[in-house]
Amino acid sequence: MRQYARPFPITRLSLEARVLYTGFLLFLVLGFVSSVWLYADSFGGLSGLGATEYYRGGAAQAAPASGAEAAGGPALELPPDGPALDLPGETVTAAPMRLEKPARQVMETFHFHLFTVPVVLLIVGHLFMLTALSVRLKVGVIAVASVATFVHLLAPLLVRFVGPRWGWLMPVSVVGAAVGWLPMLVWPLWEMWRPVSASPEAAAE
Repeated sequence: MRQYARPFPITRLSLEARVLYTGFLLFLVLGFVSSVWLYADSFGGLSGLGATEYYRGGAAQAAPASGAEAAGGPALELPPDGPALDLPGETVTAAPMRLEKPARQVMETFHFHLFTVPVVLLIVGHLFMLTALSVRLKVGVIAVASVATFVHLLAPLLVRFVGPRWGWLMPVSVVGAAVGWLPMLVWPLWEMWRPVSASPEAAAE
């Protein structure tokens, strides 16, 4: 751990360490991509209303009618002397209902993430500490990532158990986590593998 107590450029890591850390960071990048898909599928976008409906239940938005439905359905040829039919001009698919998430399910998800996400944050933060960025910038990025991650873990509990007015915390914490986590994932990869010219002292050795 001495390399974290004093300046230690990430470029001085051994080749096997860089390969291992690169694989770890790439796995996390794929994990974040899948998280974006899951978030969009669950909440529909950066909307507090979507988060509220996901955890507290409600009617999902109906898909707009298309094709024959938008035109009023298929054309029917009726005999002139037959009964008159009153057909609607447009049919719309009924909006599916979302049930309220069970309290135990929300708490179990919070419990699981509370013991796993901080460990990943600790590892990624240590790798980010080895970069050549300024101390002030590294402190700011780590602080944003830590606070946004904590809020994102806590937001479902507030929405489910306190009230729908906390739904806005979900999209805000997602944006904050992206601002904090993305530099910690991408910048160490860049510094580990970018070409570095040898210093005069190293060349003399």
